[in-house]
Amino acid sequence: MQKSNKVNNKIKTLVIYLVSAAGFIWSIFPIYWMIKSSLTPNAEMYGLNPQLLPSRFTFEHYEQLFTETTFIRYFLNSVYVAVFSTIVALVLSILASYAMTRLKFKARNFIRRGVLYAYLLPTAVLFIPMYIMISRIGLGDNKNSLIIVYQTFIIPYCCYMLMSYFTAIPKSMEEAAFIDGCSHIQALIKVILPIAAPSIAVVATFAFTMSWNEYLYALVLTTSPSQQTVTIGISGFRYSDNYIWGLIMGSSVVASLPAVCLYMLAQRFMVTGLAAGGVKQ
Repeated sequence: MQKSNKVNNKIKTLVIYLVSAAGFIWSIFPIYWMIKSSLTPNAEMYGLNPQLLPSRFTFEHYEQLFTETTFIRYFLNSVYVAVFSTIVALVLSILASYAMTRLKFKARNFIRRGVLYAYLLPTAVLFIPMYIMISRIGLGDNKNSLIIVYQTFIIPYCCYMLMSYFTAIPKSMEEAAFIDGCSHIQALIKVILPIAAPSIAVVATFAFTMSWNEYLYALVLTTSPSQQTVTIGISGFRYSDNYIWGLIMGSSVVASLPAVCLYMLAQRFMVTGLAAGGVKQ
C-alpha cells in the first residue's frame, strides 16, 4: 500500500513538473523568438527554414533602429505619457478610494458601482467621443491629450484595486490618529499610505504598464511622429505588405525594457500587495 502511494505521488509530481515546464516554454518562447529575431541577419531571417538559433548574431537591427529611425522620439514620448499618466492616476485614485472607503456621503455606493462599471467598459467604445472632446479643447495631435484620456481606464482600475486595499486596513489605526488631532488628509498621509505602500506600488506598476502598452487612443489622437508613442512607432515599421521584422523585433525588445525593469524593481512588493487586496476585515 505504501509503495503504491509513493508511486502515485511520484507520478503526480512528474505530471506537475511536466505541465509546469510546458507552461513555462509556452510563455517564454515568444519572448525568446523576439530577442533571437532581433539578433538574426536579414538574409537568414527571411529564409524558408528559420532556425531556433541563428548561425551568427548581429546588432545591425539595433544600429539601424537608433541611427536611421525616429524610434528614440517615440520611446521618450511613451516615457513622458506613461510616467505622468501614472502619477495623475495615483493621486486622484488614492483620494477617491480613501473617500469611498472611509467617508460617509450620499451616493457613495452609486459612485463605487460606477467605478466598477467604468473599469469593465471596453476602451474601444469611447474613442470616438474622446476624439471629439480632445479636438474641441484644442489638444488634437498632442501627447498631453493621451495623459487626459488614459485616466478614463487607469483611474477606474486603480480605484477598484485601492478600495480593496484600503478596506483591509483596520479603522482602529486611523481612529487613533484622529484622537491625536489628525485630519482625514493627515491620517491618509501618515497612517494609510505607509501601510498601503506595497499595494500602491503594485497599482502603480500596472498603471504604468497600461499606459505604456496602449495603442488605440495613441493611434486615433496623435498623427505626427513628434507626438506619437512607441506602440505606434513599432507598427510603423511596415510598408504596404512588407514587414521589416528586424526593426520590429529590435524595437519590441527595447520597448519591453521599461516595463520589465519596473516589474523587477517592484517584485518584492507584488506578492505582499496582491495578497493584501484579497483580505478584508
